[in-house]
Amino acid sequence: MDKQKLFSKNQQLSTEFELYLLEHPELEEQIPDNSLIVFVPVYDPVLSKKNREIAAGNREKGQPIVYVKVERLLKSRIDGLELQVA
Repeated sequence: MDKQKLFSKNQQLSTEFELYLLEHPELEEQIPDNSLIVFVPVYDPVLSKKNREIAAGNREKGQPIVYVKVERLLKSRIDGLELQVA
């Protein structure tokens, strides 16, 4: 997987994770300060493996790691969209 594809997939996961935390603020309380967040998408084993490898190399000594297991990613979070062109 090239760097651009890796970045793009993780950027999407990061955005969706942030939106998820907004809807479930109780989860944010479970994340220790200075944690390394690692996305582990079940639906993309190649990305999961790569993210774990990168995390192993970037983890600071004693830094907590939070593995975010994602079962699936929906295509869109938008519900009810209408365009008006003037």
